[in-house]
Amino acid sequence: MRGAIRMSRVKKTGASLTAAVMLGTSLVGCGGGSTGVSGPDKAADKAVDTAKPSASADKPVELTFWDGAWNDAKTPGIVKKFEEKYPNIKIKVQSNPDNGMSDKYLIALKQKNGPDLVNMAVDWITPFAAVGGLMPLDDYIKKDNVDLKDFYDGAISVAKVNDKVYALPYRTETHGLIYNKKLFEAAGIDAAKGPENWTQVMEQAQKLTKGDVYGIALPGTNVGNLTTQLFNMIMSNGGAILNSDNTKSMLTEPAAVEMVKLYVELYTKYKVVPNSMLQNDGVANRNLFSNDKIGMYMTGIYDIDPIKQANANAQMGVAMVPANKNRKTILGGWAVGVTTSSKNPDAAWKFINFITQPDISAEYSVTFSSRKSAAGNPKYQDPLAKPLLEALAYAQPLPQIPQWTQIKQIVFDNVQLALSGKASPEDAMKQASKAIDDLLAKK
Repeated sequence: MRGAIRMSRVKKTGASLTAAVMLGTSLVGCGGGSTGVSGPDKAADKAVDTAKPSASADKPVELTFWDGAWNDAKTPGIVKKFEEKYPNIKIKVQSNPDNGMSDKYLIALKQKNGPDLVNMAVDWITPFAAVGGLMPLDDYIKKDNVDLKDFYDGAISVAKVNDKVYALPYRTETHGLIYNKKLFEAAGIDAAKGPENWTQVMEQAQKLTKGDVYGIALPGTNVGNLTTQLFNMIMSNGGAILNSDNTKSMLTEPAAVEMVKLYVELYTKYKVVPNSMLQNDGVANRNLFSNDKIGMYMTGIYDIDPIKQANANAQMGVAMVPANKNRKTILGGWAVGVTTSSKNPDAAWKFINFITQPDISAEYSVTFSSRKSAAGNPKYQDPLAKPLLEALAYAQPLPQIPQWTQIKQIVFDNVQLALSGKASPEDAMKQASKAIDDLLAKK
């Protein structure tokens, strides 16, 4: 399922978003601005004057909303409720598949021929604002007294560029660890709780590995899948991907190298990861879990129902991501923004304000609402969901810079070298860090 951490579905678009961000920076350059970080700042600021509430949205209008295909079962009901409340506003939904979604969005936004509204992964907001494709929403937020404090801090922070809000998040998520209670019990491991740190993960994975059953699954393919899980591990070990001002790589620091080494050696040395790791993405790992072939893996709430559907007898436990030094995980999610192509921004804002209400966002989201006040919603009271909901308090957004997805690609390429035995984890991170530093140094 899409999401950011973007997770699962989100992660599937890693390669696509790499292309999109690279395209975005080149288009900024073609427009006469810098291809570095400063260029997007100017492009984003340029949209400010068009973002103020204007004429009344009471006259009949039709808005085009670009949504993700995975929402096809939910969006019609949400739109129906909105149109009942605002009968003069009609929403025309265009459903978009995973593959190529970010590229399509970015090209349309840059060329000013996009829809009125876009549903986007939170890490797309900065690149889209960078090319002047999104309207800042601050005046609308002020006019309608939207309480930004009711949004999870990380969720609202990733919606901002230069202290202006370019989208409102409705969906927020982070990773947890799902484990197989039946396999834990068979291996003599306490199934009442998951491993608390990465040493326990390694020890328990070794006990769980027997025959064609493996202790843990980690993705070896798909840029988003691999980097999301690796970055979770690094952050939980007290490490970081970039320094505080996003100008240098931190991947050669001990806290990062330790986790890269563990990620690789769980496969190459300890052999507690399936032999098919280099071909496995998040969906493959979920299928292995559903078939009782792995003891545990990192994922989000969106995998719980598919596992239940695939295996009615699945005995799942859910825990937070193991933490060595810091309880930190990656914050992901989705948000809705008004494009600078829209001729009816007032009406478009009404839809955003509607869809991000606590009850509506909880209904629309396949994970968690971005509103703190929605935490008591009945759908989140499932014992399997609670650890993932609690984990949101520790979730932090990744760096919001235009080069971010290129950085993920660099890390992915070098970790794959280590997994295939062509470089040591240490050398892989040295190469990755040099490439990242060179990328960040470009102006």
